[in-house]
Amino acid sequence: MADEGAAGVLAGHMVRATRLLRQLLPSVDVAWEVADARAPRASRAPGLARLCGDKPRVVILAKRDLAESEVTTAWLARLRRDTPAVALALSGGDPDLAPLWEATAEALRRSGRRAPDSWRAMALGMPNTGKSTLLNRVSGGRHAAVGAVPGVTRGQQWIRLPSGGRVCDLPGVLPPRLGLWPVAWRLWAVGAIGPGQVDAERAAEALLEWIAQRSPRTLEARYGLESESPPYLGRVAAARGWLRAGGVPDTSRAATGLLADWRRGLLGCVSLEEPGEEVAGGSGGVAT
Repeated sequence: MADEGAAGVLAGHMVRATRLLRQLLPSVDVAWEVADARAPRASRAPGLARLCGDKPRVVILAKRDLAESEVTTAWLARLRRDTPAVALALSGGDPDLAPLWEATAEALRRSGRRAPDSWRAMALGMPNTGKSTLLNRVSGGRHAAVGAVPGVTRGQQWIRLPSGGRVCDLPGVLPPRLGLWPVAWRLWAVGAIGPGQVDAERAAEALLEWIAQRSPRTLEARYGLESESPPYLGRVAAARGWLRAGGVPDTSRAATGLLADWRRGLLGCVSLEEPGEEVAGGSGGVAT
């Protein structure tokens, strides 16, 4: 179960974010909705399309370099039925942002509005989807706080772009979907929710099982897990020497270690959702 104090702070961020979104939307020309390319369905804030109304939107799949390229291409085709969408790799070097500028111009054209010479955008998204990294990239410098916990952005920020436009970084946290377990463990894996909001060991087992299906060789190389053997978390603990007294596998430490390896890209480029799935697969149940 989540810590009550932390849960209360998180809920406060959500309420503030929703309130500010409604207040600030009239002052921007376009909304940038940032999601994680590995989980484009789970990492999109529920109800955001409704809140934005007829405001032009661009869906940005960040962390493209950590997802399977074929799956990301399929996701873009699916998303572009409704709104302009791009996939970006934002870590290392200078990212190619031309697709983002083109998609923004397309969104404004689709809305029937004249694209202003200096448009104003708003960046929206759940925690750790890559929103702050994106803002630092488009502004040419570190102008947005980057962190691994929800609510890093503490106040409204207008970030000036080299082109003359501006982007507003929405403070607070947009609420995630937590009703379905298949969604909850994926949000845990990409860092959109914290360990206190989900059974971490159970989520790690789900992630391990998924990677075993998509990229079994990486598990064999990293942990010595043979593809014929069930990918139990206890096997990871034993392979890494993470043991409790009496040689019992420390599955809690294994869950933490697995998550760290996954987020560092040490387990390969793996997408957690396919666009053809109506509901992401996985074990039944709900987040705790």
